[in-house]
Amino acid sequence: MTNFNQKDMDYKVDYLSNLLVEQIFQFGNTYDSLSSSEKGSVKLGFHLDLADNNVTVTDELIGAVKAEFSNSPIVGMLIDYMQSNATEAQKEIISKLEAGHKVSIVRFSEFGFPQLIHTVVESVNVNRYAQYDNALYITHKPKRKRTNWTDIILPYQEVLVYDGWIDLDIESVSQNTIVSNRSITVKQSKYTSFDPQYMADIKSNLNLKPLITINEKEEVITC
Repeated sequence: MTNFNQKDMDYKVDYLSNLLVEQIFQFGNTYDSLSSSEKGSVKLGFHLDLADNNVTVTDELIGAVKAEFSNSPIVGMLIDYMQSNATEAQKEIISKLEAGHKVSIVRFSEFGFPQLIHTVVESVNVNRYAQYDNALYITHKPKRKRTNWTDIILPYQEVLVYDGWIDLDIESVSQNTIVSNRSITVKQSKYTSFDPQYMADIKSNLNLKPLITINEKEEVITC
């Protein structure tokens, strides 16, 4: 079987167009001539074809299809398919993180320590990532950056999203100062990497309700 996701964009656009045309031709010559129920059947059949061919729908793919077929129903069908795996919690996240929204994202870095990002949301969607069917993709433009970043948030990763650009000294919350004098300052992380207590401390320190908590963990109780 041809691996759709490894093909170039021109191939993908043509392939998807052919899939939709085949579904339409089962009921009539044009999509506009179909009844509402027939249009629903076309959409369902198209979505089943996407699943059968393991098609990964991305913002880039939707943009390419829209550029080629701006007046076609295929664009809306692809968007619906991309969001179809979203959980109720993810649908709420998508509804709150609208394009142009200034937010502060607190999440673990790749090394397992908290980081704060002031950014502007570009888009949010749900798609496959490795073995996960419903990874959350947040595309955003960080403060003072020229290009967009895309954060992929997996179901086990807790992320805090605050409305606006908040003031938070992330180091003071996550590190202890061991030595500090005129010559040197030595700091040490309070906990090991990826310790959930970091997030608990940040929420306590801010005393500000997040706009959204993605994959919220149970409260950590320490003695």
